[in-house]
Amino acid sequence: MTMPGDARNGSIETVTVGVVADPVAAPAQIAEQLAHDLPRLLSEQLKDNCVWRVEVHRERLPPSDDRHTEMMDVAGERMRQHGWNLAACITDLPLRSGGQPIVADMSNERRILVVSLPAFGGMALHRRVRGVVTQLIADMCSRGTPSEGSQEHRRRRLPWLANRFQRVTPEQRDVDVRVLASRGVVRLLIGMVRDNRPWRLVFGLTGPLVGAFAFSAFYLINTSVWRLASTMGPLRLLAAALGSVAVMVAWLIAYHRLWEQTRGRPTHEREQAVLFNASTVLTLLIGVGCMYGALYVVNLIAAGVVLTPEVFGQYVGPGLGFGDYAVAMLLVTAAATVAGAVGSGFESENSVREAAFSYRERERRQALHDTQTRRERQEGRGSSAET
Repeated sequence: MTMPGDARNGSIETVTVGVVADPVAAPAQIAEQLAHDLPRLLSEQLKDNCVWRVEVHRERLPPSDDRHTEMMDVAGERMRQHGWNLAACITDLPLRSGGQPIVADMSNERRILVVSLPAFGGMALHRRVRGVVTQLIADMCSRGTPSEGSQEHRRRRLPWLANRFQRVTPEQRDVDVRVLASRGVVRLLIGMVRDNRPWRLVFGLTGPLVGAFAFSAFYLINTSVWRLASTMGPLRLLAAALGSVAVMVAWLIAYHRLWEQTRGRPTHEREQAVLFNASTVLTLLIGVGCMYGALYVVNLIAAGVVLTPEVFGQYVGPGLGFGDYAVAMLLVTAAATVAGAVGSGFESENSVREAAFSYRERERRQALHDTQTRRERQEGRGSSAET
């Protein structure tokens, strides 16, 4: 199996990079982008007599063990099956070392690297992943791995990502280079929320959406709401809008048991649960906020069609303008959003989780829940044996 630098007498060799990606939204999209960009980028970076090919293989990658090598084992099998020279795993499973999120792990001996998307945060994902993968493959194809702190190590750092990522050499078998995220917890949390794609809630939760639309029709022609809105100041209206979103989020979390308990769990599981809860709150806030915005636009259009200036002006006062309609619809939408929370009771717990969380997030939560259930059963059997 040839590698860059093995060509002799100026002959041109073909080097194949296999990209093994989770078959879900972000990893699959990133893999296809890498297949398009990597051949050109690697040719520019290495300037050797090689033709680069990239093949994409979609497969559900396993949850990582404490050493973060299970994905490398899968990639190694696919390398042997397909005859690849190098392999890269792309997953949306968060990986951590200590308390720091892992961006990527690389093994020179196995010629495999693993890239974890949540640690990249929420901005310029394609560009950052492309840069990290290109850099690490170029390092893998260069002779030797530089020692930590050496001049060669400093030269091989990711200069255009220096403020975002840190490259280290872990004391761990099978991992020669590890890239960690700076501002790790915040960046990881943003990445987890991005993977949940919170904007899907707008159409993913049909019960609350239908309920909010139904109550909007009622409040839209309610003269008491018009009068109340015209007398409220900006701060009161803002508090009403934010409060309605908060009520909907709290109702969804409480009614559908989306909150992970942290009491009585080991430290690492407690840290995981805190991250899950934070990502839940942010995901639902963004999703319900998008729902509120969409409902507000619909109500504003409906108000322009249904509420004639002659009738509307009798209740909000003279000098009627667009601002009066906009203010009234803020309160109408807030009231309908609170009422629409009741509609979430008609959604099953599974449907809410599918709308709010990515596939990996649901998988992680289920694994954490199963672990907690087994522990409680073991403790229960232990207590029974003692009595």
